[in-house]
Amino acid sequence: MAEISTQAVIDAITLAIRAAYPNAGILDDVTMQGVTPGTFNVRLVSADQQKSTGPRYRRAPLFDVIYYSNNSDPECVAVADSLSMTLDAVTTPGGDVLHGSGVEWHVEDFALHFMVQYIHFVRCDTPQTFMETLNFRGGVGQ
Repeated sequence: MAEISTQAVIDAITLAIRAAYPNAGILDDVTMQGVTPGTFNVRLVSADQQKSTGPRYRRAPLFDVIYYSNNSDPECVAVADSLSMTLDAVTTPGGDVLHGSGVEWHVEDFALHFMVQYIHFVRCDTPQTFMETLNFRGGVGQ
């Protein structure tokens, strides 16, 4: 469908979270102190790109979806269970469906760190150099 950029994947994640948690705050950048409990933060941890067949490249961005709880580990565990289903498959604004893989999560200082990776392929069409014109003369039987 559409070209999938890293920002499109971030948008897909935030849209899925917004649908599951309509009243939650959602950030997609670095946060400082003072985050309200019940807020999500979608952060790109790392990304990998490898050459594939032809003009295709395999991309594997890894995201950390952080949930800030109200000082409750059980709340973080419940949100992790919910995110496992919510982020299993996300849809980009361009309509592409991406499936999450490599899901891991842990709770640290009453904040859930939910790691998920969305492996996808992109195309990088480079200009092709063609041969000069070839004139062919002849016919059947000549």
